[in-house]
Amino acid sequence: MAISKRGLYEAPRKSPYSFERYDSELERMFMVKLERDAEVVKWQKRHGISIPWIDGQGRKCNYRPDFLVEYNDGRKEIIEVKNPALMDSVAINRKRKAAEEWCRRRGMAYKMATI
Repeated sequence: MAISKRGLYEAPRKSPYSFERYDSELERMFMVKLERDAEVVKWQKRHGISIPWIDGQGRKCNYRPDFLVEYNDGRKEIIEVKNPALMDSVAINRKRKAAEEWCRRRGMAYKMATI
């Protein structure tokens, strides 16, 4: 499976847009999963969320997580889809910690998914 495949996911039922772009086959597969999940009311990749984080050299960066998902019970969750081989990198862990704090302050959850 080519992990870096990019493309358009056309006519999603649970996104507010007529299409969503995916940056990998894993993201495309996750979009299919979100569409099929009965608990998911709405999802979007084009959500405009940008989370500040500090890299290993002390530089301020911005992280744009993959998905914003809303559930039947009103919960909102940010989900990052990652290749399992990258889950333990230092940069990913820094972004994860920043995103968890960002979400906590907003009453949301943060999750990383490998599909």
